[in-house]
Amino acid sequence: MKMAPEQFGPVYPELAGMAKHRKAARNGLSAMPRAERQAYGLAVETAIRAKQRAELQRVFTSHNCSCASGTNHNDGAAIHKAMQAKQRAALLAAPSAERRARKPAEWRRLYDAAMADKRKREAQELERWREAMPLAA
Repeated sequence: MKMAPEQFGPVYPELAGMAKHRKAARNGLSAMPRAERQAYGLAVETAIRAKQRAELQRVFTSHNCSCASGTNHNDGAAIHKAMQAKQRAALLAAPSAERRARKPAEWRRLYDAAMADKRKREAQELERWREAMPLAA
């Protein structure tokens, strides 16, 4: 920590979400109730860990390993969970990918085939009704 010449003590970095807690601790931590002191400590710890993680990520870029799961998990349950999530995402994305790949002519052909099938089913159902209820002559 560097020391500011006009200030006694170290200069702390601005931490996200700490303004409310620092305002409450202006008169000292001993003046705060126990629950507020614990909340202050947890907020400081969370903010520092987030700042340290951000700084570390600048130095060490993350990368996916070349294993089947594509994750850095190293126990069986975590790898299994990652593989399930990967497969679920692929299955959910497959229909929309297939739809995007279709051309308008293919959509038209599918529509025409579906309508022809519908007309055929309706004609068969109408014929069954006619056979079931013969008209009196």
